[in-house]
Amino acid sequence: MFVRELDNGDVMRVLGYFSTVPQDINSAQSISLDDVARELLTLIDNWSSRGSGFVVERIMRFTTCITKFRPLHGSSFIPTPKHIANKMCTVNVKKNNDNKCFLWSVLACLHPATHHVDNIYHYRPYEHTLNLDGLSFPLAVKDIPKFERQNPTVSINVLSLDVGDFCIEYCSPERQRPHHVNLLLLSEEEKRHYVWIKNMSRLVDDRTHHDGKTFVCNGCLQPVSSKHVLDCHIPNCLRNPPQAVKYPNPEDETECTVKFRAHKNSSVSRFIWFATLNRFSPQWTATTTTATMMRTLAGTPA
Repeated sequence: MFVRELDNGDVMRVLGYFSTVPQDINSAQSISLDDVARELLTLIDNWSSRGSGFVVERIMRFTTCITKFRPLHGSSFIPTPKHIANKMCTVNVKKNNDNKCFLWSVLACLHPATHHVDNIYHYRPYEHTLNLDGLSFPLAVKDIPKFERQNPTVSINVLSLDVGDFCIEYCSPERQRPHHVNLLLLSEEEKRHYVWIKNMSRLVDDRTHHDGKTFVCNGCLQPVSSKHVLDCHIPNCLRNPPQAVKYPNPEDETECTVKFRAHKNSSVSRFIWFATLNRFSPQWTATTTTATMMRTLAGTPA
């Protein structure tokens, strides 16, 4: 709860809400309460430094959320969902029971086959062309930056399915490398599986009404009609963290209508002013005095 004193001696109180960055806790690493306190104090200082004059009066509630962390990684084979397979935009390498689906998917992009592209025998000859030192398979998404550091000519993006749409799991900051690989991480109960996205335009074709090939931004999955438009869009998109654009539901009035609803977050004003012009005299002329006009607007007979 924040409080400040107004000029007339009244006191104004407002609620402030803050959240800290999640921490990974395991048998080798415990929670750092010092980091939590330091981050909260920084957030409060930033909020107070905006010139509002509010100071902390008391803490109303402190909530700790604990969630079991299940890291994303690719493992055994999972068939491509039918609605994606029908778009013919991915390559799902079969018979890879060695948990190296990440490797085979990357090689499928770097060394594309001309026929039976989902057969693993096309890519086995290139298995040792990439630097995999220190990497364990199945490869977790969090280990992809390490793969990129060891293979400086390759950049990786990873998407996953999220209730019929896509979620950006990892967006590579290395945008100028000669080889870029887009991967889709499929899930089925406890299993995860990487597949290569060979055509991003087809994968997200339901996001646009453009009839033809589109150019897709890896940072927000927004398809545009030309390479020039994409080149103009990317510098602005890079200012923000990776995010997938989600449009409001046109059938839901609360989503598709802009309306102020957060009344509980409003502050009480010291006064309110109403004005109305409900009378107008058509008899005004160039010689009508200002006093006459004012008396007419005020409802006083001229």
